[in-house]
Amino acid sequence: MARVREFDETDALEKAMGLFWQKGYSDTSVRDLVEHTGVAHAGLYTAFGGKRELYQATLDHYNLTYGNMLFGPMEKPDACRAQVEEFFYFILRAVKSETFKNGCMMCNTAVEFGNDTLGNSGSIDVLAVASANVERMTTALENALKRALADGEVRDDLDPVATASFFCTVFYGIAVLSRSKTNPKRIEDTIDMALATLD
Repeated sequence: MARVREFDETDALEKAMGLFWQKGYSDTSVRDLVEHTGVAHAGLYTAFGGKRELYQATLDHYNLTYGNMLFGPMEKPDACRAQVEEFFYFILRAVKSETFKNGCMMCNTAVEFGNDTLGNSGSIDVLAVASANVERMTTALENALKRALADGEVRDDLDPVATASFFCTVFYGIAVLSRSKTNPKRIEDTIDMALATLD
């Protein structure tokens, strides 16, 4: 009879995600993960594989948790300007409440790994996950901005594709500023300036 695992995998994944999000991949040791999750090394290995596989699992969990929350509304067929504005103001609220005090985990991943790939050592390429996140964000923004343009909610010469790329860049700048503990008022001013380009 297979032995029943004595821990909640979702809870362990959530705790591991929080630790990786705070410290990054390189600065998080397996011992850190064991202490933070309360799960023995053997238990983590059995459930998720090695450290790299666990990191991949936490990125996927982050995507499901925050990606759907942030991008989902803008991906709907009837998404328009209101969803774009809420996207940014949700981020601002998260910064002020310190939910995003460690920035964006996808942004952190891209910064940490740079041009290196875990795929070179036979593991999953986490940069591909971060790149897919950028693509999803940009596509979601494009979707909402195109509808906003068609509905006359933005200036009639707006380029939805270029603006979506600009807004994605603004988002990642905000993520870095949030992690560096910048005054939230500066982030609020940045968001207001970005949204002003729609008029």
